[in-house]
Amino acid sequence: MLILIRVSVPPPAEIDLIRLGFWVGVTLVAAALPVRLPGGVHATITTAPVLAALFDVGLANPFGVCWVAFFGTFEPRDLRGEPKWYGTLFNRADWVISGYAAWLVLFLTRSAVTGGEPLATVLQIVAAGGVFAIVNNLLGLLANSLKTRTPVSRVWALSVSNIVIGLVSQVPLGWLMAEIAMRVGQWAVVLFMVPLLLARFSFSKYTETRELFFGSVSALSQAIDAKDGFTRGHADRVSRIAGAIAREMGLTEKDVELIELAGLLHDIGKIGVEDRILMKPSRLEDDEAELMRRHPIYGKSILEPSIALRPLVPLVLHHHENYDGSGYPDGLSGDSIPLGSRIIIVADAYEAMTSDRVYRKAIGHDRAMDQLNRYKSRQFDPKVVRALDALIRSRGVAAFEASDLPQIEYETLAELRRRLAAEPLIRDAHAG
Repeated sequence: MLILIRVSVPPPAEIDLIRLGFWVGVTLVAAALPVRLPGGVHATITTAPVLAALFDVGLANPFGVCWVAFFGTFEPRDLRGEPKWYGTLFNRADWVISGYAAWLVLFLTRSAVTGGEPLATVLQIVAAGGVFAIVNNLLGLLANSLKTRTPVSRVWALSVSNIVIGLVSQVPLGWLMAEIAMRVGQWAVVLFMVPLLLARFSFSKYTETRELFFGSVSALSQAIDAKDGFTRGHADRVSRIAGAIAREMGLTEKDVELIELAGLLHDIGKIGVEDRILMKPSRLEDDEAELMRRHPIYGKSILEPSIALRPLVPLVLHHHENYDGSGYPDGLSGDSIPLGSRIIIVADAYEAMTSDRVYRKAIGHDRAMDQLNRYKSRQFDPKVVRALDALIRSRGVAAFEASDLPQIEYETLAELRRRLAAEPLIRDAHAG
């Protein structure tokens, strides 16, 4: 808030309160329509009107833009106490600091922009808008990272990186809004709500599309869990463990997300395995095991027709390839096995050994790690095993205990069959 004091004391000689109130009003309207993105970031269309206040030469700046940034960016959730008062105060400070930083760029470059030279004007707009966007989003990312205890890179990958074009497009739009307000009249600025609403629509469609996609992936994952009542929640746990290992190994968030999705769907091919084999409550015979080994091929067949799921195909197809080449279906070895598959097979084995099965009890973390170390370089990539070991050492033995995960609430197919078998048959009231 020191910046507000700095720009207000002493106050500017001439303050156009009507003009100031107009930009505050337009910004408030824009702030009333936030979109919550994955990662906890809220995207708004307030950048354009705040920058319009910055570029409006009829406004006493930096006084004007800082107070527009302070009053105009209040959102409905602030009135509901979401976030807490200190979160609201931080958000206001974020906008004020961003507006002041952008004004400093205009102030420092004004001598280079003389006579309305077009290229210099464009460069000045880009510089001021760029500084505003960088400061504004960087502070927001840092705050959400601290709040959710999530790496900044993950918050960026989940949210801002996918809507960056929509955010950047508000910079020239803000300049145009200021030009129209000065040359035509403030009433004409209302017309710019249309492209701003289109920008908001793109933010919301991204969120909806992402939720729909992940919902579909989750439904596919639950389909195999619902069929195989003996490994309920297995895919979800494998996905979490594989994602954590990938992050420990320093992979990009895009690759981590791909591996997490493949972890959710690594056993989707089991849908094509006969129930008598899949649901057998004891160890499989050799011929049954051979039929079970076909499930990665079935998984490829299921996923490949979908363009969105096609990047997962190599990871799902090869998640049973052993590091020494003795795995299936293609007998790949070493680095010829996709890294994601090498991570998933370790996560899969660790989860299986630390979870109860009908035919055996969990062997516990220590024995599971002993087995992984025993078979590294044969079945498992040594680098992946070391990453899992380092991860659990840093987070504790209970880092991936199933009890720490959300309960799976859906009914498995096996449970549904048993329940329906115990209920009387439903008679058709219209039957003769």
